[in-house]
Amino acid sequence: MSGCVDAEPEIEVGDQHSRAPTDLLFGATSGSCEYCFGCVRVCPASAISIAENRTRVVEERCVKCGRCVQECSRGGVTVRDDLPKVRDLLGSERKVVMVLATEYLAALHPRSAFEVEQALLNLGLYSVESTLLGEELVAAEYEKTHSRQTGAFLLRSTCPVAVDWIRKFHPAMSKALAPILPPYIAQAHLVRSMYEEDLAVVYASPCYARKDDIFDPAFGGVVDVAIDFTELECLLAEKSSLMPSTPNGASQERRPMPVKEISLTDGFPRKTLQEHCRMDENVVTVRGLGELDALLSAMGRGETAPAIVDMLNCESCIDGPAVNPRLSAFAKRNLIATEREKASAPGLSTREILKHLPPVDLRRSFMPIPVFERVLSPAQIEEELRRGGFASIEEVIDCGACGFTKCADHAAAVIRSHSKWDRCLPQEKTRQAESIERLQRDSLIDRPTGLWNKGAFDARLAEEVTRALRYRTTLSLLSIEIDDFELLGDAEELPAVESVLKTCADALGGQVRQSDYLARRAGGEFVIILPSTGKTAAFAVAEKLRTSIAAAFQDPQGGAPGERPVTICVGVAGLSGNTNQVDDLLTAAKGALLDAKRSGKDRVKLAPG
Repeated sequence: MSGCVDAEPEIEVGDQHSRAPTDLLFGATSGSCEYCFGCVRVCPASAISIAENRTRVVEERCVKCGRCVQECSRGGVTVRDDLPKVRDLLGSERKVVMVLATEYLAALHPRSAFEVEQALLNLGLYSVESTLLGEELVAAEYEKTHSRQTGAFLLRSTCPVAVDWIRKFHPAMSKALAPILPPYIAQAHLVRSMYEEDLAVVYASPCYARKDDIFDPAFGGVVDVAIDFTELECLLAEKSSLMPSTPNGASQERRPMPVKEISLTDGFPRKTLQEHCRMDENVVTVRGLGELDALLSAMGRGETAPAIVDMLNCESCIDGPAVNPRLSAFAKRNLIATEREKASAPGLSTREILKHLPPVDLRRSFMPIPVFERVLSPAQIEEELRRGGFASIEEVIDCGACGFTKCADHAAAVIRSHSKWDRCLPQEKTRQAESIERLQRDSLIDRPTGLWNKGAFDARLAEEVTRALRYRTTLSLLSIEIDDFELLGDAEELPAVESVLKTCADALGGQVRQSDYLARRAGGEFVIILPSTGKTAAFAVAEKLRTSIAAAFQDPQGGAPGERPVTICVGVAGLSGNTNQVDDLLTAAKGALLDAKRSGKDRVKLAPG
């Protein structure tokens, strides 16, 4: 949201159009973003980039609709704070006039219209105006324009979000935008004409987009600063302790206020809509950028050709992101209706008032600002999809969890560095499952040899002993150790030692059955479980293993470091009356191994019993 914290003003007071403003919307650093991708999913322009552990608003695509700000409860996307510029104006010698969008009654509830005006005057403002006359003035101009329609379609241009959508994503239709100023700019021109003094104009808006809209060169700097209603609420709150309260019984009569006769929301003429039924194809009303984009696309394909398009990003400006977001749209409409009913002064006809106002040039023009992006080929998209985990474009899911409607669109964003594949929830779940499986597997595997490790061996030995005892079958255990392994470790580099271990593992593995269980316990020690094998047969297996190791290291390709020979000693033990437990079997095999080592190298010994 717009913050209430002081910040350095980006634009000098009195010279507000000498340089461009800073970005309106700011992405978050990793500290304030939970990476829920909510802002990405709601952004109609795909203008949120989440990469390199930060959120970034892609300015070229952003239309400043504010949906990302509303979506994020953690402040992951924030709005530029323009209050410092207002404070500077109030502290200067210039007279400051505040122009309020007519939705201020809902935005500043529970304050009444009288209380709002008094509070603002107590801030040091010279005067307070609303945009009502500007809306009527613009609506009257729309009436004239609509009455002389010649067949070319005309797009309403009062909503800066909808206007930017056309200029960026349907630039060819920019020429169809109504060449009429927005109501708040018309009101600012009226203020400057009627007050006839050097004054500053501050505009309070229901949306964020107009905070940047004022810098359009076509407006000539008529508005010095635009803030949203959230910022205005902050300003009133911080100054409330300095404001004198209204004495009890004080008159709350306000100056006579005109009644809106010509305009509906934000300066669109009610007459245009009243004269056309909802089924009339000549006048189309669209709300929201999705609906607007669908209409413009259909128009571009020649499927429809309405003469007049009434378009807004919100249902009405009262639904703007800065208009008291704690209240529903229904409650806000009721508040405004109630406040108007309480007006003590009789309404004045705005059609009559407009005849006596200073002339205002309401003309403007629009330049397209198309979004240019590198065109990607289908082959590039498909290659990126494969990198993301999809076998082909036919296997995409298009679930939308990443914020993009189609996986191909997400792949394009990844190529343009606006996204990463970890935003793809289905693929991330698959990768997570694979990682868990890999970790579980790695926790049981000995890294240098690829054999089972001590933990896996201990569990398997317990199972095999239990099975052999239950079914009264034979079981033998071989305890194997590389001769002088500790000397080998001292003398050689680690890669060479690991090469010896791997060669031994391969030689041993080549001699055992599929039902046997080969593992490395530690150092140069290996163990083999031989199910359904008695001690005599196990001894024969051990002899075969001993000779296979010697043969493996006689081969120059065997991997032995230098000329050092590699041999093994083997201890053989089997289940018997004295060794009917896991620990007994391990102790017997280890004891036989020690006997073999004491007898010399390259030996096999049987455990007694």
